[in-house]
Amino acid sequence: MRKITMPLYSVWVVTISIQNFGGMWIKNKRVKKTFKLLAIVLTMGILSPWSCTNGTAEQLPKAKHVVVIGFDGLSPDGLEHGATPNFDRIMEEGSYSLHARSVLPTSSSTNWASMIMGAGPEQHGITSNAWEKDNFVLPAVVQSEDFLFPTIFHLVDNQIENAEVGAIYHWTGFGRLFEKDAVDYDINPKTEEETAELAGDYIKSQKPNFTFIHFDHVDHAGHEFGHGSPEYYTSVEKSDELLGVVMKAIKDAGIEDETVVIISADHGGLGKGHGGESLQEIEIPFLVWGKSVKKNHKLKYPIYQYDNAATVAFVLGLKTPRAWIGKSVKNAFEGFDEVDNYPLTMRLEEPVILPAAVLSKKAGGLFDDGKEVTIQNPNSEGEVYYTLDGKMPNKDSNLYTAPFKVTGNTVVKSAMFKNGRISSTVSEAFFRIKEKSLMAPVSYEVFYLDGLTSVPSLRNKIPDHRGTSFEITSDEIKEEVKSNTAIRFKTQIVIHKDDKYTFYTRSDDGSKLWINGEEVVDNDGDHGVKENDGSITLKQGVYPLEVIWFNGGGGSWLDVFYQSPDIPKQIIPTSTLK
Repeated sequence: MRKITMPLYSVWVVTISIQNFGGMWIKNKRVKKTFKLLAIVLTMGILSPWSCTNGTAEQLPKAKHVVVIGFDGLSPDGLEHGATPNFDRIMEEGSYSLHARSVLPTSSSTNWASMIMGAGPEQHGITSNAWEKDNFVLPAVVQSEDFLFPTIFHLVDNQIENAEVGAIYHWTGFGRLFEKDAVDYDINPKTEEETAELAGDYIKSQKPNFTFIHFDHVDHAGHEFGHGSPEYYTSVEKSDELLGVVMKAIKDAGIEDETVVIISADHGGLGKGHGGESLQEIEIPFLVWGKSVKKNHKLKYPIYQYDNAATVAFVLGLKTPRAWIGKSVKNAFEGFDEVDNYPLTMRLEEPVILPAAVLSKKAGGLFDDGKEVTIQNPNSEGEVYYTLDGKMPNKDSNLYTAPFKVTGNTVVKSAMFKNGRISSTVSEAFFRIKEKSLMAPVSYEVFYLDGLTSVPSLRNKIPDHRGTSFEITSDEIKEEVKSNTAIRFKTQIVIHKDDKYTFYTRSDDGSKLWINGEEVVDNDGDHGVKENDGSITLKQGVYPLEVIWFNGGGGSWLDVFYQSPDIPKQIIPTSTLK
């Protein structure tokens, strides 16, 4: 036993000495790599901190070069509705999924970090856009440098001798998410066009082992005009042109036959924001093209944001840390046909209830006396079943055959069914019916302020404008909402039964709700459309209801819901206010 352990112990001491010597004295990146490689050789046979096992065929490099292209805010909907010949070619010549998933929250920093770190926020600790190395709540479980979880940049730099690594990113915030010492070419261009041009020049001149390219303009269009808007689709088509520039550079560099390209996004979007839990926000494209990649292959198993870095490591033959939770998407490559019993659930498109949702506005609306409801089936198959009490549709619910009329406050839910089973997500619409003669029961005050990042105190402040509305919503007063606007809504709510009531605000940016002077909902902060709730026990009676909401800039939205054991969750109807 001693004959075995003593040499290993000696080698371990030498390894630590070399690493310390390199960290303290050797500043040249290439020289440091030589010592790192020597340390790796000396420590062969010692318990490895990496999750892969040496010697298996699947760890051999699949290509010499990997280019990851990330488009901020690019949704599958954008690729399906925009004119995108280059994206289409990538899918025809490669493997793809339009149902990969980002991590929660669907914010940029959290998801770009997960993409390059092979792990989720629970591991890397980047839980919001407010994260900084000197400002965080949750520390990373392991670190490659102070307060930073190890990224794919770090792995490439440490495991490939004389690796050439580049990061070209349109969003400045991306630059704080990776190890600067691991990157040879680190640049933050001012425009998307410059990003593509500099990335192309770099690929042609340096033929890097790993290149990460980030484009930010699609997210800008989503925030300014809304996901699903004509302007949003135009920005996606611009992405297609920029993708063409990068792909041409790879070809002109003469490395096309030894390159794998991975294309994805940090998140999708809903309305003019993101950060929530909807499929529109969480689903992202994941496209793989290049050497050894299956052609025209739709990936049928789940793919997550953190699988991106693991796939890069797989292609380049790198060992991944045990702290990573990402799995390489091996089924995208020739020779790998892993099978399990849980393929991705393929859904039909959900029914569309008219009037349809527009941006952040829910389907349905406020109407006088009654409203005819139409439900459309966007599929070429399946049947639509629906309910009128806010419950989940099932095969025993109403089969939709023709439009119908609602004459009272109604929550309509519908879903696609095929072969007797639910086959889509559930669509919902909120119909609020009022008497034509009803006077608006909500008063509001508008305050134009400066530098808003949270719900302000409005005590002793004089409003710039006053008015009335039928509901507590931004939709009725959208013409008055600018950047740095705070609005206070006041009304009274009629409670007909002693019970526990849950109230919700759904807002971009922050909002708070009070009942009878007691704060019930705190949905504060500078964020996209986000819902938060709180509960309170109320007796039968009439209670003051107040909401303060602010918009710091960009997209804006507010609506308010309530629910009880007897009342399905719904937008608070004007008929319950006075």
